[in-house]
Formats: sequence, C-alpha cells, structure tokens
Amino acid sequence: MRPVSTLPLLGLLLGLSLRAGAADPTGEDLEWPSYDITPCCQLCPAAADPAAYTGGYLRSFRQLIQGRDGWLFRSEDDFKSEFALSPKSYHDLGRFRDALAARGVTLVMLPLPPRGLIEWRQLEPEDQERFALERARNSYAAFLESLRSTGIAVPPLEELLEAPMNEAFYFSRDHHWRPAGARRTAELVARALQALPAFAEIESRQFQTRADGVIRKGGTLTGAVRRLCGFGYTEEVATRFVTSTEGSGDELLSDSAAPQIVLAGTSNSDTAYNFSGFLSEYAGVDVLNVSVAGGDVEGALLEYFSSAAFQEQAPSILIWEMPGYSNIDDDRVYRQVIPMIANGCRTGEPELQATAPLGVHPEEALFNGNGVVRPLTGGDHLLDVTVSNDAIRELKFTVWYTNGKKDSFTISHPEHADTRGRFVVELRNDPDFRDATFLSLDLASQKPQPEGTQADVLLCRRQEAT
Repeated sequence: MRPVSTLPLLGLLLGLSLRAGAADPTGEDLEWPSYDITPCCQLCPAAADPAAYTGGYLRSFRQLIQGRDGWLFRSEDDFKSEFALSPKSYHDLGRFRDALAARGVTLVMLPLPPRGLIEWRQLEPEDQERFALERARNSYAAFLESLRSTGIAVPPLEELLEAPMNEAFYFSRDHHWRPAGARRTAELVARALQALPAFAEIESRQFQTRADGVIRKGGTLTGAVRRLCGFGYTEEVATRFVTSTEGSGDELLSDSAAPQIVLAGTSNSDTAYNFSGFLSEYAGVDVLNVSVAGGDVEGALLEYFSSAAFQEQAPSILIWEMPGYSNIDDDRVYRQVIPMIANGCRTGEPELQATAPLGVHPEEALFNGNGVVRPLTGGDHLLDVTVSNDAIRELKFTVWYTNGKKDSFTISHPEHADTRGRFVVELRNDPDFRDATFLSLDLASQKPQPEGTQADVLLCRRQEAT
C-alpha cells in the first residue's frame, strides 16, 4: 500500500467527523464535500536522473528507487554487490590489527550488511530481478571470511541474512537500523565476544533493558526526496530502549573506571538505537561507546586514539562498526589511525620539528637540510601536525623528496569528530616513496585563518619501523 496524500486524507477525516455529530447552527442541512483519495509520493522523474544528484548531500543517496509500502532504497549503497578490498587494504588492516595487538587490544570488525541485502523483500519484483542478490550475498560472506583470514575477529554477520525478522531490521526511509536490528546484531556480536580469549579476563556484570518512549524518524532518504521532488513522507516511529545496570533505573553511561570493551562506530552506534546497551546486556560486560555520528569510518577511531583514556589505559577489545558499503579501501584511513595508536610523535624524540605560519597559500613548514640531509625515508616516518586553531578540520599537505618526487594530498577530518586540531599521517610507503628521502613539507589551510595561526610540525620514526 502506497502512502496517501495527507491533505485529502485530512479532509476526509474532517468530513467523517462532521457527519458523526456536528450540526449546522442555522438548522439547515449541510452539503458535505466529497474527497478523492489518490496514491501519493511516487518518486518524481528527477529521482531517476543521475545528473540530479548534485552536491555532497545528494550524491550520498544516488540514486533513489521506490520500494513497496513506502520503502525507499539507494541503488548504489543499498544494492552493493561486490565487497572485496584491494590487496594493499588487507595488508593495511593487518598492520592495524598488529598495532592494536602491540597495545594488548583485540580488534573486532563489524561491517554491517547493506539494507538491500536484508530488506530485499521490500523491493518491487522488477527491482528484485535487477539486484544480483545471490552474488551480493556470496560476495558479502566471502568478504567477512577474508577479514577473518587476516586474523581479525568478525562475528557471524552472515546469519543476519538467513531469516526474516518479525520486525524490520532497517527503517524504511532512513539508512539507519531500527533498534530491532541493533538488538539482533548485538546477540550475534555478544556470542562472538564471549569466544575471544581476551573476554575471559573481563569482569562480568548484569544489565537490563527497558522500553523508554519512542524514536521518531523523518528519514534521511525522505530528505533527499524532498530536495529532488518537493514532497516528503510521514515520520516513522520505533520503540526506544535504554539499558542500565541491574537494579538501577539509570540509563547505562558506562560508569566503570576503564571499560575493557570499547565500541568505536558510526551513527548506527548512536545511543538512540541502543546497540551498545544491547551488547552490554547480552555479553554481560560493560561496553564504552565512543562512536561518532557523522564521523565516517575513521572519526571515532581518531578521536578515541588521541584521547588520554586510550593512551593511558587501552581496552582489551575494540569493536569497529561501519556500514558494509563504507570505503575502507582508502589508504589515508590507515595512514592516520595506525600511527595514532602509538600517539604519533608524542611518545619519543622527533627527528625534525618546527613551527610555521598557516594560511591558505602553501608555506614551507619543515625542511630536512641546514647543511646536513638526514636519511629520513618515506617508508619509515610519519608527520604529526598540531594547529593553533583546533577548529581547523582540513589541511593540504605537499611532501617533497630529494629524488624530485612529491606527494600532494588533503586530510579532511569528519565534522563531528573532535580531533583537537591534530593531524597525524604516515609518509607514503609504496615503491616510489618507500626508500625516497624526505626533503620538505608545505602546508596550507582550506580556508583563510586569523593572523597568527600556526602549525607545530613533528617528523618521527614510525613505531613499527623502530
């Protein structure tokens, strides 16, 4: 059943109400209006035009497809059918696992299945035929297995695809899961956590979950429809849950001094869906939720790794949650998060350091010279930059090498991640740069900065290269 136009429906209800008991004060018979109820909100032609998805916001919804009973899907993210990573990304994930293991941390990855893999029954028959469901299921399962083959713990998320739930896993017009989806996933993850050797040393506790009001969702996909087509849909409603320690009525806020399980995820791990609460209940342990809504895949990691909480006492288990369609094939993710585990250049003596002004035009911020060129090779070193204006979230880097090569790139930190104006990044380690000697670094901000804005720059040896 399609959504109906709210204005005609309102008129019909008003008319029925008047028929039921209202009277005309003049005593004369009323001539009742009639209303035609017609289906509303079929996607407009613009939704089928790839060129209409302009700007950063709409590009993430390319391109919308109408499902059954008011469901909406994105043809790219929701119907992703190939999940394998590049060999380099698997190598970098192994480095990430090892860097955490050096701090005594077990990595658990949660690449959640896309909406199309779980809610495919809400597609129209012709779209079900276009979506290579079996290929997508097989590719997703193979992807999870490939992660496990690198020595990373991955819960059996394939089981989420096996049987329909009594309640929808995802919202019908929003890319987030419903609390029911979070609960079902938490059951699987809790079993996997309990099988880890690191789990045996964690103190157990008792938790209880209760219903506490409702969640109202206007829907992110609805927002895209409004921009493209000029109309919207009604809100969706789901039960909100909160989890607390048994015997207390307070919402779980992780009151342990140093929780041994940490969840670093995306907006799916927002407290609204109570994923960390369900995890605590089913696993019987305290879970600290450091997730960042709107932080992309790396935002929560960068914020947490740079915190005193992590640097002073790392947890036993780190759960990294992200949507299955996320781009974890970008080496700049690993070039940032891996060196932050060891706190960049702040745990030892830097090989080079300088302070330089920062503006929109590139300025030399660091130089390997003054009569002696030190053997600072790209494959063994990293940069640690702290800007005096900690609101700066984007820096342009140009790294020069003595062989004439240069590496130009931009680091953009997610808007909602608190990275404290700090940018830590490894120099490139691919064949053209691994053995090249660092010469200099030019820096520039994306936007004009107040006079006196500066950058403190450190260059040091990578932890794994020591």
